[in-house]
Amino acid sequence: MSKEMEVKRRANGQFKTSGNPKTQFKKGDTPNPHGRNGALADIINKVFDEEVDEKTKKELMIRKVYRMAMNGSLGAVNYLSDRTEGKAKETKEITHKDTLIIE
Repeated sequence: MSKEMEVKRRANGQFKTSGNPKTQFKKGDTPNPHGRNGALADIINKVFDEEVDEKTKKELMIRKVYRMAMNGSLGAVNYLSDRTEGKAKETKEITHKDTLIIE
């Protein structure tokens, strides 16, 4: 191995630092202090918080889903029940070599 190809390591086996120390992050500095601006969840929450006729869009959406459930939409009923009561636990029965295993 030539000197150019040689990997620079410390005595304990760790790589030696490289680069310009002036531009490296200092201890305690955060590279992304404000997080991801414009993430989808942030945009959706911003839209939901807008008011239309003194009601938020989120409230209007829930009221629409409720009307759909009252008109017989099974998907809307499932959505509302999952959000209010929580999803039902699912149990599985598995048979393996004549033994019954219940998860």
